[in-house]
Amino acid sequence: MKTENTKRTSCEVASIFREYEQEFRQDHNLCSVQEKAFVDIMQCRTAEKGGHLNRCDHCGHEMQAYNSCRNRNCPKCLSLKQEQWVDKLQGRLLPTRYFHLVFTIPHQLNQLFYINQEIYYALLFRAAWQALNQGCRNPAFLGADTGAVAVLHTWSQTLIYHPHIHMIVPGGGLSEDNMEWISSRKKYLVPVKAL
Repeated sequence: MKTENTKRTSCEVASIFREYEQEFRQDHNLCSVQEKAFVDIMQCRTAEKGGHLNRCDHCGHEMQAYNSCRNRNCPKCLSLKQEQWVDKLQGRLLPTRYFHLVFTIPHQLNQLFYINQEIYYALLFRAAWQALNQGCRNPAFLGADTGAVAVLHTWSQTLIYHPHIHMIVPGGGLSEDNMEWISSRKKYLVPVKAL
């Protein structure tokens, strides 16, 4: 019988940041938001962020606990909120298959987006939704009203500025009179070129 090792490693993002901080800083200039996140992640749940003493009301056992950074980019602080969000979202999903769509911009527009984030992120959401909505309503593709859960990501996995929207879209939608569920094709929701 083959068993798979599912034990998590003890390596954390904060440990990697601390170990390679000097080398990283030699090659990269961080903006103020990135710098704050970088420092917060390294200091999260360490003495540098301060701490408190937890004491059991029954036995009196005491344990030192360090404060978290509460930075939205910190994997330690975000993980619980992320799990709660996923659980809440899963409870609202329809019993159908889903498609994962990603809407992005040409990298030539990155600097323009970075300078005007509030305006351009709103435009990106609006454009992505309009493309999806119009594509799904088109009778040649789905011919139905659908919905989506959309999440903005502003960085790539390699920490390069790369604004894009991930959408989770049900594999179908309601007919124009809202009386019938229309399922999508198996392989795609709407052709990529049409979107």
